[in-house]
Amino acid sequence: MAEQFDIRQAEFGDVRELSLVLARAFKEDPFMSWLFPEPTYRLKLAQAWMRVEVESALEMDASWVLIGGDEIVAGTVWSPPGRDLHERGTFNQLWYLVLGANPDRTSELAEGLSMIGTAHPGESHFYLNTVGVEPSLAGHGHGGAIIGHTLDLVDDDGHPCYLESSSPRNIPLYERLGFDVIHEIALPNGPTMWGMWRNGARSG
Repeated sequence: MAEQFDIRQAEFGDVRELSLVLARAFKEDPFMSWLFPEPTYRLKLAQAWMRVEVESALEMDASWVLIGGDEIVAGTVWSPPGRDLHERGTFNQLWYLVLGANPDRTSELAEGLSMIGTAHPGESHFYLNTVGVEPSLAGHGHGGAIIGHTLDLVDDDGHPCYLESSSPRNIPLYERLGFDVIHEIALPNGPTMWGMWRNGARSG
């Protein structure tokens, strides 16, 4: 079980710390490893990627942090219904970051990222883009706690939720939180991702 902690909305002053926690959480993740195959630079590139995502979510009031021992130990990045986390040029920032690390994989990366975007359900929904826990604290309930906290807020609005799991070991956690696998996304020369859907509290 998780120890004593507080959960609050992320603030712009949290960007550096939160992006680093998320980068460490995803350093060995199959999707992040597909984006940045060179392990030597992956943590630095992952933090740059997460920083863009976090800043975009903050502009939508859609990021939360879990505080333990006066430090951020877990965080989430969401986008609300009708908004795109990669709107207003955000995707271009991510794309240039990925291309800089993979100048010979343009077609493969473009195809894979397009597949992820195309797979998003058309129904209005909250999108859980990222959830990450400080690796040394993984398995202690922090991930489930911060997702559960935000799902309570989502349920107040009655909207469904969608996410992609890039690791099969996380699927049982999401299933316990009410998500079901609705499709698989096999990235070119990369891992499979699982699209998961959770009905809204008032939609059955």
